[in-house]
Amino acid sequence: MATIDIVLPDELTQALTPPECIDLSLPTLSAMPNVTLPMGETIQGMADFTRGIPTDCSMNFSLMLQLAPLMGSMECLLRVLKFIGVVVNILKNLTSPTQLLTAVSQITKAAEDLLQCLNIAIPGLPICTFVKDLLLLISTMLLCVVQELESLLKILGGLQLQISIAEASGNRDLLAALQCAQQNATTSAEGAMQSLQPVMVLLSLASPFMEIGNINLDVTIPSAVPASDLQAMQTLLDDLGTAATVIKQVAQALPC
Repeated sequence: MATIDIVLPDELTQALTPPECIDLSLPTLSAMPNVTLPMGETIQGMADFTRGIPTDCSMNFSLMLQLAPLMGSMECLLRVLKFIGVVVNILKNLTSPTQLLTAVSQITKAAEDLLQCLNIAIPGLPICTFVKDLLLLISTMLLCVVQELESLLKILGGLQLQISIAEASGNRDLLAALQCAQQNATTSAEGAMQSLQPVMVLLSLASPFMEIGNINLDVTIPSAVPASDLQAMQTLLDDLGTAATVIKQVAQALPC
């Protein structure tokens, strides 16, 4: 039987051509955005895996959302610095002991703006409630990361087996598709593990508040591991689950 070659339009030929993995690859971050604070510390953008793979735009937007409450929390610090400046200027201008009474009056008046700020440093119900809610939030976030990574670990494990079968059978097309899916799953896992960094920062920032409330928490959040190492990911999941449980138990045991 004779065969007839039919020339298809370029548009149709292009539409029927299987896409290459590079066309299906998920985006990766170019760099971790950060802002240097007035005291010299830095804050970084947060990777929120619940909104998909982190991108440059989403990371910078999360950084912007952090700045507003952070700048608001600096109010008391600025009041303290202002008070110290007033005290230093008053003491520098003292020329005789008779001016001491006037200086005390001026210092007392300058300290009135600090009264509201001093209340947060007094151990009691407000600080206890704040720490409890904060620890419960951290515990919940860790469990969210665990849940996401468990799902991705199952996907990566299944893909690893399918890739071995495709390699053994010599099915190049299937192998290319599976490797592309593996790369995307790996990128997703790396994005989820990036969410651990802001959680660790938040737990570190909670330390002064726990000290004020006499709250002890002996727990370490493990760092991210290579997404290509499935055994290391499983160990990470176990350690994260343990840390989340300990943090939750400490929070629930607080008398507030």
